[in-house]
Amino acid sequence: MAKGYDSPEIKFLFSEGRERHFKAGEHLITEGQPTDYFYDIISGTVALARNGRDGRRQILSFMGARQFLGASSTPSYPNLATALTDVRAICYPRAALEKALNTTPGLASEFRRVLTRILESAHDHIFTIGQRSAVERVASFLLYLRANQARFAPEGPREKSELIDLPMTRLDIADFLGLTIETVSRAFSSLKKSNTIAFTDSHSCTILNIQSIRDLGGREDFTQHRGSI
Repeated sequence: MAKGYDSPEIKFLFSEGRERHFKAGEHLITEGQPTDYFYDIISGTVALARNGRDGRRQILSFMGARQFLGASSTPSYPNLATALTDVRAICYPRAALEKALNTTPGLASEFRRVLTRILESAHDHIFTIGQRSAVERVASFLLYLRANQARFAPEGPREKSELIDLPMTRLDIADFLGLTIETVSRAFSSLKKSNTIAFTDSHSCTILNIQSIRDLGGREDFTQHRGSI
């Protein structure tokens, strides 16, 4: 996000960055942790989630390379961020970011743009889980992954591909889409039986009929999805 801008505060922000490594299952952020730091993800996949007092979990988003993790308006994080794969990320002090935003108008404008896109993504997700059947939710989810994996590829934006990485478990997908794990499995089986998708292995699938996925997902694609920070 800060590339292309130059100020003493931005140089200080970059100088304070420290690379960190997380193994699958480790937490980058925990609920209640002070919001002293934020992360720029270099590689890997992170699940951002919130847990209820009764133990139920809602995954809010799946995040990967070149995405920003840790924006909060509160003194402590309300959510939990967990590495689903091995993750590399740069950790920056939040205070350094605040100084850079206060002294660099262009950066502040870009920051607001990205936060707006995050809000738009949340609106997309609410609509999907509120108005779609199980198969339609899974189809929309595949479009979501297809767009994100192209826009946020580690080496930079690339063309969308019909090969979709699935680094998350079926339970993770269920907790993202507001379904049970059994319903997610049945939805994938239905898409496979109709020759809409084919599974390459347990952690990837190929979209065989993109138009059918778009029709089921109720949209052309996540074409405006989601700037990075």
